[in-house]
Amino acid sequence: MNVAITADVHLTANHPERYTALVNILDSLVNKDIQTLIIAGDLFDKDCSSYSRFEEVCSQYPQISIHIIPGNHDPDITRRVIVGENIGVYDTPSMVEFDGLSFVFIPYSATSGMGECLEEIRPDKRWVLVGHGDYFGGMKQRNPYEKGTYMPLYRKDIEKYSPWKVFLGHIHKPMSIDNLFYPGSPCGIDINETGRRRFLVLDTATGHICGETVRTDVVYLQEKFLVIPDENEVERLENNAEERIKAWDLDEEERKRARIRIKVTGYSTDREAIMGCLKNVFAEYSFVKDEDPDISSLFIARDNRRNIIARRVIQLIEEMDWKFGGNEPGREKVIETALSVVYGEES
Repeated sequence: MNVAITADVHLTANHPERYTALVNILDSLVNKDIQTLIIAGDLFDKDCSSYSRFEEVCSQYPQISIHIIPGNHDPDITRRVIVGENIGVYDTPSMVEFDGLSFVFIPYSATSGMGECLEEIRPDKRWVLVGHGDYFGGMKQRNPYEKGTYMPLYRKDIEKYSPWKVFLGHIHKPMSIDNLFYPGSPCGIDINETGRRRFLVLDTATGHICGETVRTDVVYLQEKFLVIPDENEVERLENNAEERIKAWDLDEEERKRARIRIKVTGYSTDREAIMGCLKNVFAEYSFVKDEDPDISSLFIARDNRRNIIARRVIQLIEEMDWKFGGNEPGREKVIETALSVVYGEES
């Protein structure tokens, strides 16, 4: 049996594209003959108080059973609030079986962690945890949509209770570590939630998990470029920009729906040429809010002697046996900082 999992849909009347994403998921489930959908919290946004549109959408898919746990944005939804023959809301910690596999649903609580809730439910066989909150244990990721800590799940909780798989809502970025998965938001909430969106499908027999693309109304993309001043700076930027576009791997229809934001930092001998290059390379794409590429942090390099020094410094950085990663700044950030030292007085 296959079970689909999504989270952080954030439905609200002001954003019809989020309903489009949900409908696309449901259509995909029909096409794949998947009859169970789990929504791991934040089905609604914090300003949403009318649920009839969601109920109407669900009524059009009677063959799909939809199982919802409240998240921190919709902690007040209960069985009394959301109605529908194919809708289930788990506003208290609950255990449900699908195809002989136990699923433990832990709704969001502002006053406890997931481990405390698991004290009340101790599955004695293979089981799956579905919750909504922050995981602490080797994956330090915050949700830029909101600050603070939300219903933590700790590595020690996983070691103690040994779930087979863990699915969490709250972090909008699709990500995973070991057997813990964030499906991510199925529709980008803002420009920071970039690229194709997905939902997950779990095979309850094998434990295999795959991601399925959600066709959204908008695909957000943003890129940052570092310009190093020399006679080849425009050509190099053009090549880098074309490589980024290629890495997006968008089909023709997705390119029409893309909304992009471009930022450039560093130092240039010709800011006008840099702007012209960017507008030309990204001419096919629509910018968020019709804004231009942001070159506010691109400074003019007037002193050729500093340009020579900058190129030498960058060469030395590139030759260093420096394993960038972990908590250290990345290579581009190191180069950007070095350039600010060389050109400090000119910026």
